This record gives sequence, structure tokens and C-alpha cells, in this order.
Amino acid sequence: MARDLSIAESCRRVKAEGGTVIPEPVVKEWLRERGVPVPDGRLVETASEAVRFANHRFYPVVLKMVSDRLLHKTEVGGVLTGIESETALYEAFDDMTEAARLARDPGFLGILVEEQLPAAPEIIVGLDNDPHFGPVLMVGTGGIFTDLLSDVSFRMLPVKKRDVVEMLSELKGRPLLEGFRGSAPADVKALADVIYGIARFASEIAPFFDSADFNPVLALPDGACVVDAKVMLADEERPRPFGFEKPRVHHLAGFFDPASVAVVGASASPGKIGNVIVDSLVNYEFKGRVYPVNPNREEIMEVRCYPSLSELPEAPELAVMVIDLADGPGLMRELAAMGVHNMLIVSGGGKELGGRREEVELEMARLARELDIRVVGPNCIGAFDGRTRFDSFFHHHDRLLRPPAGRMGFITQSGTWGCGFLEAAEVAGVSKMVSYGNRVDVDEGDLISYLADDPETAVIGSYVEGLSDGRKFLAAAREAVKAGKPVVVFKTGRTERSAKAAVSHTGAYGGSYRVYEGVLRQSGIITVDTFHEQIAACKALALQPAAHGPRAAMLSNGAGPMVNALDLFPSKGLELVKLKRGSVRSMRDHFSFFYLVENPVDVTGSASSEDYEFVIRTLLEDDRVDIIMPYFVFQDTPLDEGIVERLEKLLRGAKKPVVGCAAGGPYTKRMSDALEAIGVPVLPDVAQWVAAAAALVRWGAIKKKS
Repeated sequence: MARDLSIAESCRRVKAEGGTVIPEPVVKEWLRERGVPVPDGRLVETASEAVRFANHRFYPVVLKMVSDRLLHKTEVGGVLTGIESETALYEAFDDMTEAARLARDPGFLGILVEEQLPAAPEIIVGLDNDPHFGPVLMVGTGGIFTDLLSDVSFRMLPVKKRDVVEMLSELKGRPLLEGFRGSAPADVKALADVIYGIARFASEIAPFFDSADFNPVLALPDGACVVDAKVMLADEERPRPFGFEKPRVHHLAGFFDPASVAVVGASASPGKIGNVIVDSLVNYEFKGRVYPVNPNREEIMEVRCYPSLSELPEAPELAVMVIDLADGPGLMRELAAMGVHNMLIVSGGGKELGGRREEVELEMARLARELDIRVVGPNCIGAFDGRTRFDSFFHHHDRLLRPPAGRMGFITQSGTWGCGFLEAAEVAGVSKMVSYGNRVDVDEGDLISYLADDPETAVIGSYVEGLSDGRKFLAAAREAVKAGKPVVVFKTGRTERSAKAAVSHTGAYGGSYRVYEGVLRQSGIITVDTFHEQIAACKALALQPAAHGPRAAMLSNGAGPMVNALDLFPSKGLELVKLKRGSVRSMRDHFSFFYLVENPVDVTGSASSEDYEFVIRTLLEDDRVDIIMPYFVFQDTPLDEGIVERLEKLLRGAKKPVVGCAAGGPYTKRMSDALEAIGVPVLPDVAQWVAAAAALVRWGAIKKKS
């Protein structure tokens, strides 16, 4: 391949000639030109050329088969190492030439002879064209550990240098770089420079690659070097590899505060979806005008019913559709003619059924843009607003609690988890909740962007199964974080895909949760591992200030749960702090001898609300403590109900977060709710308790970073 060709020209030529892989010497030359160290080497056609090159430089050397089509050289005998002499080099060259002949590879270009570097810790650096986020960077523990440990970290390209440093710090194999068991420590700064160089190079070749492996990158005591490089070409060139649609928030207010609502498919039959929705809008707290639409009824629930949209006394601000999805395109045209810009489709039976039903959804997606109608759904339960009390749910009020107005916003692909979140917010309250279903128009990115600018929302929770536009979603989340609003994501569907594993190590992780985990972290998003952890994190972030660090202090009138929590601390990034001597002395002087006043503080089953108040005040004044975690055994009779009033006064204006936990029955629930009502979240189990504290710590770190 001509050396004077640009990267774009080279990639296009290889593709035009039937190649699928950029030849390794070409990739290494590109890296060398960009200041990324690679071994000294040369592509040769004869043994004499190889010997001449090695004799003028060094032994041992390595031989590698070079091809623009061969994916795995080792499988055909295409890699020979440890060649120590001229004689051995002649023999090895002959062996590899014969292996190339037997491989019958039409893309064979010659043999690469290279210096063999000394053994050192190995890192894998990879690139992938992820289906959700586009070009991403992977860094992992390399060598035999790549497949054994799956120890990898991802970030979305382009990256900053600090992203690379963070990725290295996340690896379980990090001790291998720090001089493990007497070995010399690696030059981690040089390693980060090499990885960052690869990442910058990746931005140049992003329109062309499908995936790439730089494996291994040797982490040497005095530098780092890319030993192997493989770039697989994509089937099609991507002209805008980093492009994404900007979030679209116009007309979204109509889903939360509509002055008038038409229910198309309203029903007079109890139990029918169209009946329950009308009931919720007409008979409860929503104050807007409601227009049931049904050609077979004159009134429903003593509200006049209209035979069609054209008969309405005004154009509704929002139409809720509960008729057959196949009627959706026609309904959209009718709404557009009336000047309506908001449509919420509860009806299901779309793309999940395939065939014609999927075509209907595609047509509705097209019409949404063409007619300027914002559409939530189909296949969803719709929206809820805590202040206006609008909701489109087909769940009776005696079955689904509508929480009070609060500071938590929640968006979800799953209507079921939307119901769960609403009921869990019985005390803390919700600003807005949206179940968006199949998202033919309004998606996660649009909703997060809208909530980022919503004065009633302080924290945004998002339940994600998959994303329609990953980069759009992350752009919206960064916008929210910049506005001072934490975004908490619970991503489900975490099993790794293996379809691309046969092509590259990096490709094996494409589309997997490992990618999500890395890029969400990169964008300042807080991730959780269960739906209940998400509820806990959102409550804590809505009610308490961020923690300035990970140093936690615990107290309880029953020690067992604190021991359980400590088991979870390392995985959640929390630390049990050693209290200042003055704090310990103050508590020792105040309490009976049998109270344990080191951290965690055990005030025993004799503790009263006054005891809790004293300890929490002491911990608030201890500048070593970043977050306070009380556990309440409300079943213990000495712990009186005065705890609520005492903590309300004590914590008013406090800048240090307090997150509680209590497990039990009705009395415990009542006391926990009373504390939550004054702004102290009290979680029902240890895992949620620790997750809530970890979210406050993570949010504090994100705020410092940004």
C-alpha cells in the first residue's frame, strides 16, 4: 500500500480490493507518525531481507504474517516469536512461508519482522463501533487475563486524558502495573499517553472501522509500546461517526400541564382502559377540561361525550389514544388539521408484533416529524405530573397511588416500574413521571433534556432497557448534570453479546452492559444495580445534600445491620472513617460505659431519641465525616417518637447528608415515613441504605469534577 495515501484513501482502497483488515504495518506506521511507540520492524518478502534487517538491529525478533483479510494469524501459524539468531530466522521464515501457502489467503502481503520486546504487564486497548453509542474506546487487562477476567473499561470517543486515567484506575488488574510481587512498576503515565494517542488516532479512522484491537500494549518500566495492532473495516463508511440528533423539547409541556384533554376511545364500561383514564381525569384532582370521544355514547361519567374530534368545542391541547394502533396515522392527520401538537398513545400492538403493525409505527414516526406532533408511546401508561395532577394511567386510584408533588422526576421504558416508582414516592413525592413505551417520537434524550430545565425537578431517574440514540441520551444527561441535577440510571438487559467475539476481543463486548457502564460514568451519570437501589438513590439525592467524600460514620441501637452494610462498602466506594479523638471522647464522657463510641457507634438497645440526637450532632461537627448513616431499630421501646422532632431541628440547614435505614412492620414504616417527611430518607433494607449513601458520595464527586 502506497505510503503517501491518507487514512481515508487507504481504508477505501483496502475495501475496494476486497480486504477486511488494514495491514498491521500500515496501522503501525500511522501510529508511529502520531507519536505512539511501536516496535521497530519491516515488511519483507524474502528471508534474506528479514535477516539483513535483523542483523543490522537486534535479536530476538518476531515474524508475523501480514494480510488484509486474515483475522487470526496465530490459528494458521502466522506468528513466530523468540527467534534468537540468523539461522533460526531463516528456518522460521521458511516455516511461515509454508504456513502462508497452506492458508491459501488471497490477502497475503508478506511477512513482518519486528524486534521482540521484553516481557511486561500487558494491556489491551480496543475500539468498537457500538450499536448504541458509536465509536467507543476499551482498555483492559491484556494477555491471558483478557478472556479470563473480562477486566475492561469503556468510554465513548472522543475522550479526554482524564478519561484514560480513570479507565486504568477502574481495572481489577491495576496492581499488575504497580509492581506486583516484586516486579518493576510500569510507567503508568507513559501508558496513559499511549492509550490517549490511540484514542486520538481512533477519531481519525472512526468513519471506517468496525472494531480494532491493540493487544498487547506493553506497560514497560520506562515507557509503553503497541506490540500488535488489528483494525477491522466496517461494511459501510460512516460520514458522521460522532453525530447525533440534539434533544427535542418543543411542545413537551403539553404532556404535563394540558389545559384540555381528548380521550379518543373513551369507554362507559367499568374496567376498560378508556373508562379508567376518563375516571382519573374527571373524578380526581386534574383541573383541565376533559373531552371523551366515543361515537356510541352521549355522556360518560356525567361528562358530555363527542362522536369525533371534529365535534369538539375546541382543539384539545393533548389527545390520549386508546383505540386500535392501526387508526393512529389517520388520527394524527386529523389532529394536525386541528393544530394539536401532543398525542399520547396508550394502545399497544405495534412493532412488538412485527409485520404490518411495525409498519404502522414507522409511519407514525414519520408523521410525527412531518406534522409537528409530539408523540409519547405507543405501548405505554403515559405521563403524570405531581403539581397539575394530570395522569393518563389506566390504573384505578384504589390500586395505584398517585404521590404528592415532589422533586423526583422519573422516565421509564417499563410502565410496571413506573407504577412501582410512584408508589415508592408516597412520601417524598414526584415532579413528573413518563412511561414512553415504544418511543416512535419522544425518547429518553428528549425527556431528560426537558426535565433538566424543569424547575420542579431536582433529580432524574431513568429505567433503561435500550436506547434509541445513545449519544443524544448522554448529551441530555450532561446537560442535566451541568444544571446541577443528578441523573440516576438503572440499566437492565446486562448479558454480554457474543456475535462479534469471533472477530475481535473488543467486539465481543459491543452493545454489552460493560459499554453502558463506562459511557454512563463518563457522562457523570450515577448507575445502580437494582430498581430498589434506584428508588433509594433518587430519594437520597432529592432530600439530602451531596457528600463531600466517601468517609461514612454509622450509628445504631442494634449493631447487626451495620455489620451487613460494611460488607457492601468496598463495592460501593464507601469508607468507614476513624473519628476524631475529640468526637470519641465527647461520646464516651456523655454515655454509659457499655455504649461503643468508636465508628460504627453502637448506642445499644437502651438508646433514646436524645442519644441519637447527641451522636448525630457530634458526627455533624466532626470534619472527618462526610456522610452519616443511622440505623433505627424502632421496635426497641426506649427509642421514642421524639426522634422526628429532634432530627428536624438538628438537621435544618445541615450541609452534611444523613441517610437512615430501618426494617420492620407497620410501626417501623410509620416512623420511617415521618422521618422521610422531614427530609431524612429511611430505607427499608441494608442494600438500599448503602446504595443511597453511595449515590450521595458519587454525586459529590461528580460535582467536584465538573
